[in-house]
Amino acid sequence: MTEQQPKERHVMTSEGLEGDLTIPLGAQAIVLFSHGSGSGRYSSRNQFVATVLNNKGIATLLVDLLNPDEKRIDQETKHFRYNIDLLWRRFELVTNWLAQEPETMGLNLGYFGSSSGAAAALVTASRLGLAKAIVTRGGRPDLADESALNEVKAPTLFIVGGNDVPIIAMNKRALESLGAEAKELAIIPNATHLFEEPGKMEEVARIASDWFECYLLGSGKGFRNRYAKTTRSGFFTSMWSKYAFQIKFKDRFAAGELLASVLGRYKNERERVTVIGIARGGVIVADPIAQKLNADLDIIVPRKLRSPYNSENAIGSIMHDGSVYLDTPTLVSQHEISNEYIEMEKLEQKKEMERRLTVYRPYSREYKIRYRTVILVDDGIATGATMIAAARWIRKQNPKQLIIAAPVAPKLVVERLKEEADQIEVVRNPSEFKAVEQFYQEFAAVSDDQIVQIAKRRFLS
Repeated sequence: MTEQQPKERHVMTSEGLEGDLTIPLGAQAIVLFSHGSGSGRYSSRNQFVATVLNNKGIATLLVDLLNPDEKRIDQETKHFRYNIDLLWRRFELVTNWLAQEPETMGLNLGYFGSSSGAAAALVTASRLGLAKAIVTRGGRPDLADESALNEVKAPTLFIVGGNDVPIIAMNKRALESLGAEAKELAIIPNATHLFEEPGKMEEVARIASDWFECYLLGSGKGFRNRYAKTTRSGFFTSMWSKYAFQIKFKDRFAAGELLASVLGRYKNERERVTVIGIARGGVIVADPIAQKLNADLDIIVPRKLRSPYNSENAIGSIMHDGSVYLDTPTLVSQHEISNEYIEMEKLEQKKEMERRLTVYRPYSREYKIRYRTVILVDDGIATGATMIAAARWIRKQNPKQLIIAAPVAPKLVVERLKEEADQIEVVRNPSEFKAVEQFYQEFAAVSDDQIVQIAKRRFLS
């Protein structure tokens, strides 16, 4: 074995649990794997992720949480694989073993959990508080108590396949309960639960390794030794930007495909669903959602009422029927805005609404809303003004239920919108939010022609 090769050895941890430990030269972090139901250290998928981490200089320990006798019983009866109490206790024992072993005790610790193993990793993280970063793949965090999720403080990334609709819903609910300040849900488009499709495990490994690189190598002793010439905040920002870029939405259509996966449970073969896109960008996002849900697609044209001091800022929004939502806190903070200005702005925006409706929906002003499930979609929500105006107008039409959906919305705005709809569905709800376009790789202006082409193909055909 040369100096450059990683140290690899079979280990026997607490309770006679077997594992495979790999420590690259100069490693400053280690990731402990918690395998899913019926799986173990020979999982080809976890071995692949481990190899990618090793190539990044991160040590790994793949360990069986069941002893040989238990594995034989579990193969026949499936008695142990969902015994979360047993699994987290074993995972805790292995964590403590790593913390005491001379080779690993000084390394920053991360967890990688799959399926039911994700719950074991999360519970252990809540109890010990030793993990500095957590990633789960196709995880079952719903198997962990909500109280345990509340106690997880380590930066946590959930990775889920875009076609794994039930698991997406479970992970979204668990993400809301997590006590971690840094937490994300990454949905891999067109991937199933096991990520067996070509290139999907590679994407899982890449995103996971970026998360661990950011939170295990981007802080603490490892950071100071390797990046002494870079300020801590500067390096962290750089690493986070690299990660965020890689899970940005490619464009509006790709964002719509991801959001469609989140909304899959609203597909109803017996009752029609209406997906309404807010023009312009929201229509591009709504198109693939309507296709996946086999739903009717329509277009709505609320218009932002602009601040006289900065046209990018909204003081409210107006609908085509003249109904208005005014953002009272904004108006109070900008107390010099006159009623005359607001009336002039309303008239100007109504003219533009009428022009767009004439172009987009020349044949009808009727909407299929009454007694239906309506999903109101935009390409992102900044202040929430246009979304609130649109939601309130839809409510007047007596839908069965109203779902507000967007690829991204800031957390504070999501809280405001909860009063306007039966459910809020977003892929990302970051604490730090400047503009919708920061979450897209491509965010070009949408033309009237693009909307007309969708309208001709979908709801006007």
